[in-house]
Formats: sequence, structure tokens, C-alpha cells
Amino acid sequence: MERQHLEAREMTKQNSTLPASTMTRDGFTMIEVMIAVVLLAGVVLAMGMSTTVLGRNMRSSDIRNRAQSVADMQIGRARAWPTYSTLSQLSAAKFNGSADGLTSATTVSVDSSAGKNLTTVTVTVTSVQSGALASPIVRSVSIAP
Repeated sequence: MERQHLEAREMTKQNSTLPASTMTRDGFTMIEVMIAVVLLAGVVLAMGMSTTVLGRNMRSSDIRNRAQSVADMQIGRARAWPTYSTLSQLSAAKFNGSADGLTSATTVSVDSSAGKNLTTVTVTVTSVQSGALASPIVRSVSIAP
């Protein structure tokens, strides 16, 4: 009996005509594939742009770190200067120059007003390339005998 029921069911399937909307389909339509490609392209483009921005920020950070290092080294030289009376020579020293696209300038000012004898050393580091440093790096130290 069950066999007859299965055969009848099979014959009904073969003879029936189903509307196109209820037919099963395999795969994706062309519009679905196009939408997927457009979405994938958008994601890849966004990743590329963020990588570019990240690289630019890393270069800017590297330049700023090098400039701070140059300024700190020059301040260290001022602190370690052997003779207080010749500290003004620090501004004309040969290590004030440009290196790796950075230019450093050291100014030494002496304040002897009101009986004080205070020397202030200021180091300013700028970039040779325009826009590499948003603002110059400035370090100062006051030294008394």
C-alpha cells in the first residue's frame, strides 16, 4: 500500500506544473553577485584608506620623536657643560645644525638682574620639510652656578 502511495505521489509531482515563483533555484542571481562585489570593493577601499592614514600618522610621530630626541640631547649637553662661564658658547657649537631633515637652534641668555646669575638655554628644533612638524619642538633649562 505504501508503495502505491509513493508512486502516486511521484506521478503527481511529474504532472503538476508549479508557478515560476515557487520553483527551487540553485546559485545566486546576477544582481546578488553584483551587490556582493560592490560591498567587497567598499570594504577593501576603506581598508586601503585607513592603511594610508595610519602610515602618515606613523611618519609624523617618528619625525616628532626624533625632534624631541635632538632637543633633549642638546639640553643634556647644556646640563653637562664643563664650565659655567663658557656656557654661552653652546649656541655656536657644531652640533647645532640640520640632520635627518631637522634643524636645531640653541639660544643662551644670561639674567644677572637683581643679583641673580641665571643662564637659560633654549633649544628649538624645526623641520626642513614644510608640514612635517606641526609646531617646533622647544626645550628650555635654567642653570645657575
